[in-house]
Amino acid sequence: MANGTPTRTLAEALRGNIDLETATLRVALFNDTTAFTFDPDAHEFLGDVLDGGTTAEEFGGSGGTGYTRQDLVNVDITELTGGGGANVDADDITFADIDGETIQGAIIYEQVGGDDTTPGDDPIIQVYDNDQADVDEFPIATNGSNVALAWASEGILTVKAV
Repeated sequence: MANGTPTRTLAEALRGNIDLETATLRVALFNDTTAFTFDPDAHEFLGDVLDGGTTAEEFGGSGGTGYTRQDLVNVDITELTGGGGANVDADDITFADIDGETIQGAIIYEQVGGDDTTPGDDPIIQVYDNDQADVDEFPIATNGSNVALAWASEGILTVKAV
C-alpha cells in the first residue's frame, strides 16, 4: 500500500482543468476488508477505487455505522520558499461517532456534478493508506467515538519543483 496522487490528476491540474482552491473536495474512508494497492496509472477516479468492493470497500460497506463523507474546507495553496514547489492544505477533518469497522485509509477527491452519484467522473486527488505519517496512523479502529484526521504540517499534498 502507498500514498499517492494519480498521474492523470497531476496532468489535469497542470492543464488548468482541476482548480484545487475552488473545487469541491471531499474525503471518503475505506475499510480493511478488501486488499487494496493504489496504482497511480489505473486509479484515476473515485469509481476506480470504491467500485463495490473488488478494489477498496468504502467504510460502512461491511456494517460500519455513522459514517458520511466529509468536505474539505479552507483549502489553501502555499508556495514553498526557495522555488521548492507548493503545498495544498485544508482544515483537519473529524468523522463523528463512527463504529463497526477498521479504517484502512482515506481518499481525497473532487466531487463533480454537485453530488456523489457519479463516482466515475470524480477525480482522485490523493490516496492515504496504511501507516502513513501524513495523517493519523492507519489502520484506525472505530469504537463509536469521533475519528479525527489531522493533516501533516506540510499539508495534504506537496508538489515539488525539479
